[in-house]
Amino acid sequence: MRGREIIVWRFPRRSWTAFESAALPVLVQVDFEVFGDLQGVNFIQCAREVAERLGVRGWIKMSFYGTAMGQIQGEKERVDEMALWLRHTGCPRSRIHFVDFQNWRVTDGFEYRKFNARV
Repeated sequence: MRGREIIVWRFPRRSWTAFESAALPVLVQVDFEVFGDLQGVNFIQCAREVAERLGVRGWIKMSFYGTAMGQIQGEKERVDEMALWLRHTGCPRSRIHFVDFQNWRVTDGFEYRKFNARV
């Protein structure tokens, strides 16, 4: 095999976290439903403000049963922060009993331009 060489690429020894931090952010999407005392405390408006501050996208609406339901998209760390806000903090006068997160998945891109309130 004259004239042909096999080149083996060797990477310097680093931890995987070094490669992950240099990579593009992971975009995730999750559906949620918040159960508790949410009516009459501007929960939707508070959620929109927090979502805009965190830079996540998606939607939220009040259901017929008095729960808030919606979808969040964004970088994993920011979606996790929004999920923690929904579960533990909420609007100042709201009382959150339980939050159901479903369909956690990694996504290739965004479906929404911003975080909207639906009717």
